[in-house]
Amino acid sequence: MAKKDEYIEEAYNELKKLSLDEKKRLEYEARERALHDYNTQMQSAERRGAHETLMRLAVNMAGKGKSLEEIAEVLDLDTDEVKGLLKESQQSNHMHVLQ
Repeated sequence: MAKKDEYIEEAYNELKKLSLDEKKRLEYEARERALHDYNTQMQSAERRGAHETLMRLAVNMAGKGKSLEEIAEVLDLDTDEVKGLLKESQQSNHMHVLQ
């Protein structure tokens, strides 16, 4: 019956978790936290990577003389977002020169 209804299954799993002895419960919770932290870090890295890719594309297109409107259309962004990417790239390059 628990397999047929996801809410019952979830409650059943919670009951199983609570019925474990203290040490196993703590181990389980530590593992769950570690998995959550790992997944959060991976999602964050993916977002940073996508953002970096958009910034590089915007810079490359601007360097080839494309207008803000053309870049925005190709990248499916609005012109303010493109301006932000280009400005961020300039600031990032400036920081690298200072280091």
